[in-house]
Amino acid sequence: MARVSMPSQSMTELYLIQGEVPDTTDLDDARQWVTIYRELVTFADRTLNRLRREAGGNGKTERSEASDADGRWMEGHLRRLQSRLDFWERRLWELAGLDLDVRRRVLTYAGQRLTLTRREAELLSFLARRPGQYFLAAQLVSLAWGAPELSAEQLRTYVVRLRRHLATTGVPARLVSEPRRGYGLVFTA
Repeated sequence: MARVSMPSQSMTELYLIQGEVPDTTDLDDARQWVTIYRELVTFADRTLNRLRREAGGNGKTERSEASDADGRWMEGHLRRLQSRLDFWERRLWELAGLDLDVRRRVLTYAGQRLTLTRREAELLSFLARRPGQYFLAAQLVSLAWGAPELSAEQLRTYVVRLRRHLATTGVPARLVSEPRRGYGLVFTA
């Protein structure tokens, strides 16, 4: 994915949870919906994996056919939930007034354009798609960069530089670290 922003979704495709207001202008609401849908996606993914494991061990019986139908339904449900999560992540960035072009390595906020290094842009993109989630250093270098050979010290160098960039441009987000949880991007009001 070259940009953090993604294509829009028509209102007829939406499956809304009670109280979900897609056109909200409240950044905290968007942040909360990202958290809710991230948990729902995680739960649905675990459930689908469990259904697949159970179906793999059975011979063709009525039960396994029912399990196959459950698996197909769960796959569709997971796609719908992921679509809602994608929508709320886009909405969060829109409400925060942010745009990150990973390919060009440019972060734009409040009319300011900031050019990042490739690793800074990749790290910010990875964390921005997962606001409020925390990752240990070893996870980040592997997941964000695909470079598990990089050390925690090298990651910290990019974290410090990215923190400085976010602070100097006034971006309403902080790159935080928590003991035993790791690093995460947190949007501020």
